[in-house]
Amino acid sequence: MLKPFAHRLIAVLVIAPVLSVLALSAFAGDYPDYTPDSNHTRDQVPDVYKWDLTPLFASVADWEKALEKLSGEVERIESYKGKLSNPKAMAECLDLYFDLHNRATHVQQYAALALETNSTDQEKQARHQRALALIDDVMNAAGFMRGEILALDDDAMEKAYAAPNGPAEYRRYLDDLRRRRSRVLHPEAERVLQLAGDNLWAEIDLNEIQSSVELAFGALLSDITWPMVHDEEGNEVRLALSNYPVFRRSPNREVRAEAVSAFFGTLREFQHVFAQTLAGQFELDVFYARARGYDTAIEAYMDKDNLDTAVHDNLLGTVNDNLKPLHRYVELRKKVMGLDDLHIYDLYVPMVEAAEIEMPYEEAERTLPEALTPLGVEYVTVLKEGLELENGWIDLYPSSDKEAGAFCATVYGRHPYVKMNYQNSADDLSTLAHEFGHALHSYMSMENQPYQDFRYVPFLAEIASTCNEALLQDYLVANAKSKEEKIGLLVSELETIRTTIYRQTLFTEFERVVHGYVEDGTPITARLLDDTYRGLVERYYGPGFTVDEDDGMEWAYIPHFYYKYYVYTYATGLSCGLAIAEKVKAEGEPAVEDYFTMLEGGCSKPPLELLEGAGVDLTKPQAIESALKRFDRTITELAELLEVDV
Repeated sequence: MLKPFAHRLIAVLVIAPVLSVLALSAFAGDYPDYTPDSNHTRDQVPDVYKWDLTPLFASVADWEKALEKLSGEVERIESYKGKLSNPKAMAECLDLYFDLHNRATHVQQYAALALETNSTDQEKQARHQRALALIDDVMNAAGFMRGEILALDDDAMEKAYAAPNGPAEYRRYLDDLRRRRSRVLHPEAERVLQLAGDNLWAEIDLNEIQSSVELAFGALLSDITWPMVHDEEGNEVRLALSNYPVFRRSPNREVRAEAVSAFFGTLREFQHVFAQTLAGQFELDVFYARARGYDTAIEAYMDKDNLDTAVHDNLLGTVNDNLKPLHRYVELRKKVMGLDDLHIYDLYVPMVEAAEIEMPYEEAERTLPEALTPLGVEYVTVLKEGLELENGWIDLYPSSDKEAGAFCATVYGRHPYVKMNYQNSADDLSTLAHEFGHALHSYMSMENQPYQDFRYVPFLAEIASTCNEALLQDYLVANAKSKEEKIGLLVSELETIRTTIYRQTLFTEFERVVHGYVEDGTPITARLLDDTYRGLVERYYGPGFTVDEDDGMEWAYIPHFYYKYYVYTYATGLSCGLAIAEKVKAEGEPAVEDYFTMLEGGCSKPPLELLEGAGVDLTKPQAIESALKRFDRTITELAELLEVDV
């Protein structure tokens, strides 16, 4: 269970509700006056608003000593080569490997976090590259381990586990490694697959392993000269990937229609290159899968995380069985916006105008613990510890050389580091809630699992964050000070579910269908991809939605399709988060205890088993149906407040 005031954490992003300044308890901290400004240098930001890296290393000099010491120790692991059939040697080798890996991660995170806030500093860039090289050295030195461990038969492994000073404490790790033993090929074939970039045995996030095809996709996008469009004042402006979302949500319909048409039209000019690039990535996925004896790529990539394809089947089937609420949403949006027809370019402009609400950090620091009270005193105690700026977990405000976005890095045995770019908005409060969902998931996992078992798989990563979002959303709606404020909150919730469950499921269905084309030997052409994507948009959004000539080209710029069957986890994560939040509110402490057992589990059990312990079975439709019923109820509630009939 949670240990108050212990140090741990992690991160990501979220919804954008509208809320009034809530009068709660006294301020948690007395912070110096400062107005965030992304043009300020880092020196202009008061130190209390910056994270403290000294728990990792007291100084750069200490970091240098640690890197040098580790570099000299890496070769020690190779002394165990050819000896892992001996239980004692196997245990010692694993002890050394995980010790080196953990310490190298500390070195890497210190360098990475320092660079995040000074991204153009060449000395910090160089330190980061040296740290990454150290991680590579550790992984390469340990490369022999997998082959030797997988070469042992089951009887030999059982004897090893039972032996004095054997590897029993690593059983979960070793059993998971050996679970796919039948997928390992002859050493020469393994060498060739490694040279070809095989990622099915990678022990890091696959999104960090970019194929040459994915790099080509990124290069193609960056080299496109986008056309000129008009802003809301009638000025000609160059369209770009960075400003496209801004134009797409413009309140001026002519502006957003021109921008979306120009964007998709430009993609059309490069349709054949985009088609062959995507085909190349999917052919690579299928090649890796079939080389290891899988029938399909989906089977291979889900088996990597010990997941059944029934999870994917269930998501697609359940969402397709519950498209009527999305069709109601289309009708609601048309009526509220006063439109006779609804196009893709009408989906991202706010359905109703919402006032900008100031949410200074001190206010967020009070509000978030209040909203998450249903999760119990211990959870909230740790949350407050992380939110209190003097403790050094958060780098709060933007600065001129700080990277955009929000995240949090997990450092085992230390507190995590949460990066924000907080600008005193209601949206920032939502981001904070999401980030600290990841944070406390990692905190609880680290408190209860050894290093080799604390990292939960990506499939579970978005559950705690979205559970926090749901509890915050419900709290804000319950405490809304006006009808207008409540309307803004409900609109925000609709957009979160539409974009995270419906839209991401549309993406993952496209991904699966097109992989199927490759697996069946169907030639991949731009026309086939256009027709496939267009057909999905028409089916998902229904007969009340107008699909324009180039809308089927949207697939071409979506980076998710290069993420090796990852995109579905956004939809399953939000579905689970909403389901667990509902259970917590309905059942209280028993549901909280079940949920915490999952958060504490890391990767100590198969992910579906951990999730089932929290009362959610994603091989069955109930959790996803519950989320989509909530979407439908929210449409009804919003329609009543807006006095429209859908």
